[in-house]
Amino acid sequence: MMSFSKKVDRIEESQTIAITSLAKKLRSEGKNIISLSAGEPDFPTPENIKQAAIKAIENNFTKYTQNEGIPELREAVADKFRRENGLKVEASNILISSGGKHSIFNALQAICDPGDEVIIPAPYWVSFPEMVKLADGVPVILKTTEASGFTFDAQDVERLVTARTKAIIINTPSNPTGAVISEESLRGIAALARKRGFYIISDEIYEKIIYDGNKHFSVGSISEAGDHVITASGVSKAYSMTGWRIGFLAAGHEVISRAAKIQSQVTSNASSVSQAAALEALRGTQTEIEKMRVAFQNRRDILFARLSGIKGLTLSKPGGAFYFFPSIKGLVGKRHGGRILKNSADVAEFILAEAQVALVPGTAFGSEDHIRISYAYSEKELTEAATRIEESISRLK
Repeated sequence: MMSFSKKVDRIEESQTIAITSLAKKLRSEGKNIISLSAGEPDFPTPENIKQAAIKAIENNFTKYTQNEGIPELREAVADKFRRENGLKVEASNILISSGGKHSIFNALQAICDPGDEVIIPAPYWVSFPEMVKLADGVPVILKTTEASGFTFDAQDVERLVTARTKAIIINTPSNPTGAVISEESLRGIAALARKRGFYIISDEIYEKIIYDGNKHFSVGSISEAGDHVITASGVSKAYSMTGWRIGFLAAGHEVISRAAKIQSQVTSNASSVSQAAALEALRGTQTEIEKMRVAFQNRRDILFARLSGIKGLTLSKPGGAFYFFPSIKGLVGKRHGGRILKNSADVAEFILAEAQVALVPGTAFGSEDHIRISYAYSEKELTEAATRIEESISRLK
């Protein structure tokens, strides 16, 4: 019998993608599904960015580019990191890739050997542990709690550091919790990374979607951290460019050269047209970005008011990104008809079947006691979804 890769058998399919696909399938079958499962802004890509892509096509900018990205975009990204994030980088420290996920994948492939341990705070983005496994590394899960606001500090991290620790992945603001890690905590973790000799992979894809007067702090701006920090970001979330697939990595030359070598053998350069669009995103007007951020904050507040009144759900206001991560402990053990809800998957399936609202069970993010609800959707959809969820939960016994 023909065999298959054991590495692939050890990883899980992305549940966020699977549930979003299921919601689309149910819609195609005529069901009135509201999907709050995807982390995808519903706003159109800003007009100036679209026009830059159209111009690139009209100018036949459709061929291969440099593997690391076009020089103009690498310089624009370096300038953005220097100006907005306080990183001391040049264009040579930048790698343009096919999305933020691809950037982190390249970084892990560049630094990990078989058996290396990578600390991942939980709840985590679904792909972090699987990307570590694909790099032959070992995910080491750092559990956080609602009581701490799903945050952590250097002492929490140090308890998990061993001789095999290669890196920690930090995502702030966080998917799925919306938690924002404080500057004080990040400084402590940076000092620990330098002391114990491991990398910090800082996923900052939601850096511009932050609320209540909070300011994003980049751990890579800490001069003492030096080349211990690898910073990943992109244009998907802040610029509503998820399908354009442009991410970027900032790191020391040794990491970037190795990540670029991997990319050269896997995808080569990111899309030429998308790079032209990303250049306009970074260099052009930023007015639409702030409008979208304000809209997300308004949506957060509207949905929080509605969800807070649903018995069985407990939640707090996220400081960034566009997700709620409510506890469903109050629903476990309840029944509808002959069915007893035992876990987050049961709750998500119940809400999909009874309310026709698609959510993601917390098990996908390393927590059985929660569900993830995205509010990257219109106020009308969010209000209707909240009504449906409340009515379905009220029928539980």
